[in-house]
Amino acid sequence: MMMEHPLPGQGGRHRQTISYGQSPDLSLSPRQALAREIRDARSIYWRQGLYTPEIRRSLQDIIQFNKLGWQGIFEQGENS
Repeated sequence: MMMEHPLPGQGGRHRQTISYGQSPDLSLSPRQALAREIRDARSIYWRQGLYTPEIRRSLQDIIQFNKLGWQGIFEQGENS
């Protein structure tokens, strides 16, 4: 998941994510991977005092966007 950089050229939030520079964890289901990334993004915004209702809605939108765009993938993991 990509996150905006507060100051261009200075690293920003993307480098703070648990997945930055890592190979994907293929042991996770798509649902688990998305949940992990959303939790990670939420915690970064929370630590920086930026977790607002707008950020919360945006993260929820990301979840819905992925579920709609990858319906077959996420339906497999819904009951597990």
